[in-house]
Amino acid sequence: MKPAKPGPWLMLALARRVAALLVIVAPAFGADEAPVGPIIELPKFVVTDSRELPPPEAWRYAEIPGFEILTNASDRTTRRLIKDFELFKEALSLIWPIPNRAGVPTSLILSARGAKFDGFVPAGTSRADRSLASIFLKNQEQTAIVIDLASSTLNLLAYDTTNDSATGTDSSLLSVDHDKQLYREYVHYLLSKSEPRFPAWFEEGMAQIIMAMKVDRKYIVFGKIEDPNTISAQAGAVAAMNALTAADDPTGLQIAGAPAEDRDFNVALQRRPLVPFPKFFAVASDSPEAINPLGNNVWAKQCYAFVHLGLYGHNRRFQKPFATFLLRLSKEPVSEELFKECFGMDYKKMLNELRSYIDFTNYKHQEYTIKGDGLVVAPPLVLRDATQSEVGRIKGEALALGGHSAAARAELIAPYIRGERDPQLLAALGLQQHATGQDDHARKFLEAATTAKVVRPTAYLELARLRYADALAKPGTAGGEFSATQSAQVLDLLLVARKQPPPTVAVYELIADTWAHSAAKPKRDDVGLLVEGVQLFPHRLRLMYQTAVLSVDAGMNDVATSLVDYALKVAPDVKTRELFEKLKAALPAPELVSISPGPAPVNPKGR
Repeated sequence: MKPAKPGPWLMLALARRVAALLVIVAPAFGADEAPVGPIIELPKFVVTDSRELPPPEAWRYAEIPGFEILTNASDRTTRRLIKDFELFKEALSLIWPIPNRAGVPTSLILSARGAKFDGFVPAGTSRADRSLASIFLKNQEQTAIVIDLASSTLNLLAYDTTNDSATGTDSSLLSVDHDKQLYREYVHYLLSKSEPRFPAWFEEGMAQIIMAMKVDRKYIVFGKIEDPNTISAQAGAVAAMNALTAADDPTGLQIAGAPAEDRDFNVALQRRPLVPFPKFFAVASDSPEAINPLGNNVWAKQCYAFVHLGLYGHNRRFQKPFATFLLRLSKEPVSEELFKECFGMDYKKMLNELRSYIDFTNYKHQEYTIKGDGLVVAPPLVLRDATQSEVGRIKGEALALGGHSAAARAELIAPYIRGERDPQLLAALGLQQHATGQDDHARKFLEAATTAKVVRPTAYLELARLRYADALAKPGTAGGEFSATQSAQVLDLLLVARKQPPPTVAVYELIADTWAHSAAKPKRDDVGLLVEGVQLFPHRLRLMYQTAVLSVDAGMNDVATSLVDYALKVAPDVKTRELFEKLKAALPAPELVSISPGPAPVNPKGR
């Protein structure tokens, strides 16, 4: 299920949607070339400790649409994994087309040597009975997926080993399918882009359904659950040998079993108590249960079972109430009363229903035959040696996403100290310095990166925020308003950020804030840009209010009236309605109000 898109409304001729990418300027100037714009003196760093300048690392680099790949696995392993991944992505786009908003490429780090994967794992997420073979990291702008290719099995604390001999498995070891782990994190990446974000239980349930999808060029099987009696060939052989040994000598030594596999919910949850729904729904996307799904994680498998029941169980009987429940959760908090209104049963009865479904799975899955030549095979991956700038930037920003600030700084600063001046590295350094409160250094890095026309919208936005703060602290007019120069210095950066995908509400809100403090009044074209922002983010009532006020300044009273009328329909509380009612009372009577609003926003909380 994908989130509803806001319908087209307030369609002014002045408002246009623009998504043009800027071209990255070469990272260094030639001997006979001069830099464009002012010369910026970059910060100087003195190495006082050898740990600040770790030795260069050998990584390989590649790009596919939407991803930058950094790998220290063999080229053969990397190409095979990415080839399967590309086929998986194409298959998924056909049967479950989730919108993938273009933006800053996601970093895909394939860690195969040197125990480097552990360094990316956020602190406090590991447990003895669970383990990680992959991780998805995210903030508002960036995402990273890290896959541990160095481990084919994971060590776990096994709670129940009574059936190991009979099944030929070793419950203290878990076999890792790296392809499936990549697919899992890719689904988390896609779903995390929804606004508002889906609940953690839905993301994990869909991830497990999709990672089990069977794909070849001509055929796709989706939602099918494994036979609970299926075991691996190695486990079957071990079980048979142990059975023969026990028949000859009941006290004889049993052969160690094959590593356990990550099984579907109908196997993993057998004879296991389920998580009560209040606790189940309370798990957040950054909690240890959600980050650490492998091993003895009942919550993760229960997500799989509950989402599968909702989509496919009992001849899809629950599909409509499940969709209604998910839609309502985008606008209101979860509660048992809400649950009963959607499903017609309370938590306890649904938990019994889920237990029955786990034990006797009755469902309809989906199968697709691809006509013609089948799915397109992606061209062979082009790999090259990664530059030290790429290594430091991609690793450093992923470490920062995992909360490892010191390690992130060390990775980012090392190539800079060695003389690298790639605009992407400078932008990453500027954002990292800004995040840690080093705004003097941050400003210089961001000035250099934006002067070089880096494609990184947040770099322009954060530099614009710094300039906006300067103007607030020292306005350029006697009336305490921004001078034309001050306003232009902020707005010029924001207009570039607006053209670089994905669109962000912060850019439009800062444009509105700048005009609100400017001595000059906005023109119709300027208000048109803000209306564009309202169209893209109709749930942001703060932006809507500012746009209405500035519409009056630009003589666009009809637009202001339409905005206010729409806001009054969707305002979530009395205080917000009173604010818009007061604005409406102050508006001149419009000559024409011909613009009708679209549907109510999915999430009016972010006003």
